[in-house]
Amino acid sequence: MTRARAGSVLRRVVRCKLVAVSVAAVIAALTVGVVAGRAIDSGGAPSFTVTTVDGKTFALAGQRGKVVVFDFLQAGCSSCAEQVPVLDKSAARFAAKRVEVIVLDLSGGSGSALRSYYRGKLRASKRLLIAADKGFKVAQRYRVTAVGTTYVVGRDGRVRWHGLWLGKKNTLLRAIAQAAGS
Repeated sequence: MTRARAGSVLRRVVRCKLVAVSVAAVIAALTVGVVAGRAIDSGGAPSFTVTTVDGKTFALAGQRGKVVVFDFLQAGCSSCAEQVPVLDKSAARFAAKRVEVIVLDLSGGSGSALRSYYRGKLRASKRLLIAADKGFKVAQRYRVTAVGTTYVVGRDGRVRWHGLWLGKKNTLLRAIAQAAGS
């Protein structure tokens, strides 16, 4: 292995470990309530605005009248990669019912790296929106304690369902269908 290649591999390993430690620290802090965040209340889902990997602004507040599904994933996570095809198919399946599906990535990767990973490696369509949750701001607002946590927000802006569904795609599909009124 060349010296340049070895350096590249080492940087990649260190970056992955740093991301894993960062995510673990945020999750631990959220679990014990150290990181400030707003609890989900009956007043509706906490608002957030992110920029997608395609350069578009996505604001939850601007989605009133639509059902919004968002999943906190991490690029490079194997179980997260299993969720992407289901989310992508859900985005296509429920598009006519005015459902938006977005991945909020916690890996800290750049927009181009996330686009390459999700659109390239995982072959997600443009129907599935992808954005970085920079600084874990959205995860903090929603008090996310596990990668893979998903939220379904109804047309009225209220959280209709949240939880983990890996390996139980019918749980997610049922939650989306109920929120979409299908």
